[in-house]
Amino acid sequence: MKKTYLVLLSAILALIAVVGLTSLFVKGDSNALRESTAKKPEFTLSALSDGSYIHELEEYYTDTFPMRQSLLKLSKFMNGFYYYSGAAEEEQMLVIGGSTGAEQGGESLHNVQSQLGIEDTEILSPAEPEQKLPETDPVSEESSEPVDEPDQETLDPDEKTTLEEEKPAPAELPELDNPADSEATYAGNVVVVGTRAMEIPTASNSVIESYAATINHLAAALGDNVRTISLLTPNGGEFYSPESMHTGANSQKDMIQYCYDHMNDGIVTVDAYSKIREHVDEYVYFRTDHHWTQLGAYYAYTTFCEAAGFETVDLSLFQTGRYDRFLGSMYTFTSSYPQSEVLKANPDYLDYYIPVAETHAKYYADATLQNGVPISVVYTKLDESVGNKYLCFIGGDTPICIVETNTNGPVCVVLKESYGNAFVPFLTSHYSKIIVIDPREFNRDGKPSLDLSSFAAEQGVDDLIVINYPYMINNSYYIGWLDRLAGNQ
Repeated sequence: MKKTYLVLLSAILALIAVVGLTSLFVKGDSNALRESTAKKPEFTLSALSDGSYIHELEEYYTDTFPMRQSLLKLSKFMNGFYYYSGAAEEEQMLVIGGSTGAEQGGESLHNVQSQLGIEDTEILSPAEPEQKLPETDPVSEESSEPVDEPDQETLDPDEKTTLEEEKPAPAELPELDNPADSEATYAGNVVVVGTRAMEIPTASNSVIESYAATINHLAAALGDNVRTISLLTPNGGEFYSPESMHTGANSQKDMIQYCYDHMNDGIVTVDAYSKIREHVDEYVYFRTDHHWTQLGAYYAYTTFCEAAGFETVDLSLFQTGRYDRFLGSMYTFTSSYPQSEVLKANPDYLDYYIPVAETHAKYYADATLQNGVPISVVYTKLDESVGNKYLCFIGGDTPICIVETNTNGPVCVVLKESYGNAFVPFLTSHYSKIIVIDPREFNRDGKPSLDLSSFAAEQGVDDLIVINYPYMINNSYYIGWLDRLAGNQ
C-alpha cells in the first residue's frame, strides 16, 4: 500500500512539474473574455525594484497559460463537488458534497452574542406596535359565516354575463429575468449571477419520496386530532438563475409538487410557490443569503392562511424596521472565492415586521423545558457586530422556542430549519402558543432525545406545521432526523 501511495504521489508531482515547465516555454490560449494584449515584460533592475516587472509578468503568465480555458472548464466542473465551510479562516475546511451544510444545524443569536461578549438586553416584546388586533377567535373555514352568492342556475344569460365581467382578471405574472448560462459563475457549489448568489438544488425523487413518507409518519404519530400542514417553499435560485438551472431536475416547482403528490390526502399542503412567483419582481429573496426576506415569508403566510382557514393580517398593520447592511450565508460560503468581493460591495438590507399581537418567548435546550432563556420574536436592536442580521427572527436556530401570545387561538408545533424563522412571527396573530422545534437538534449523537407524539400531547397541540425548502427535502440526513421525531429509526 505504501508503494502505491508513493507511485501516485510521484505521478502527481511529475504532472505538476510538466505543466509548470510547459507554461514557461509554451504560449497557451488567451483569456476568452478579451483579446490577449499582454506581452512578456523585459527584465530590468528598476522594474524589479518598483514591482512593475512582477505585476506585468503575472499578467502575461496568466493570459498565456497553456490549456487555460480547458483547465477553467475543469475547475468549474469540480467546483460543484466541494465548498469551504466556516466563517473564520482557521475554521474553514474543504467539504466534498452538494450542499452548503445547512442540514447539520443552524446558528443561534444567543451563541453568537456570547462569543462576541454582548449581553442580550432586548427580550420579550421589543416594542408596542402602533396597531393591535382585538383578542378574538381566529377565523377558520368551519366557523366563518357563509357568503350569500346568487344561484347561477336562476340567473338569466345577461345577468350571468354581468357577473363574469365584474370578476377581476387574473394578474399577469412578472417576467423572469433569465440570465444566460455564460453570465453565471461558480464559487464552490454556489452559483453567482451579477450581485446575486444562489443555491441550485437537484431533485432526487427517491429522497423526496422519503421526505413525503416522513410527513405521513409524523401525521400518523400525532393522531387524527392534530392537523398536519406542510409548507414547502422554493429558494431564490428558482427565479433568478439561468433557465437551465431551474428546469428539468433542477425545477423546484416540480420537486415541491412531486413531494406533495406523495403525501397522504389528510395533510394540508400550502402552495407558497405560486404566491411568491407573483411577486418575484419585489424584494422577496436576499442576494447574499440563501433565505427569503420576511416579505417573501409574508406572501407564503397569505397562502398558509388560505389553506389553514385563517384570516390574513394585512401587511399595513405591522410596525416595521430595517437593518441597512446585511451580508448573509452566500457571502460566507463564497468568502474563499473572488465573487465574494462583488457580494461585499453590494450588501442586502433586512426589513422586519413586528407582530401585532403581544408576545412573550423563551428558548430551551431540550424537551424538559427547564431554564428557559427569554428572547424576542423580532429583534429590533441587534448589535452592529452581529453580522448575520437574519438572526433577528426568533433568535435564530434553537432546539425549542416557545412563543406565547394574547391571541385566543389554538396551539401549534412548527418543525423547521432556518427558513421558518422569518415565518413564525406572522403565526402570532392566530395561535395562542407556538412551539418551534429544530429537528437538527434532537435524536442524534450528542443531542437530546424528543418523542414528538408524547410532547405534543402534553402541550395540547392542535396543528403541526412543517416548513422546509428544497435542499432539505432532497437531504437524507435531515429527513432521517425529522423521521426520528415520529419514533422511527
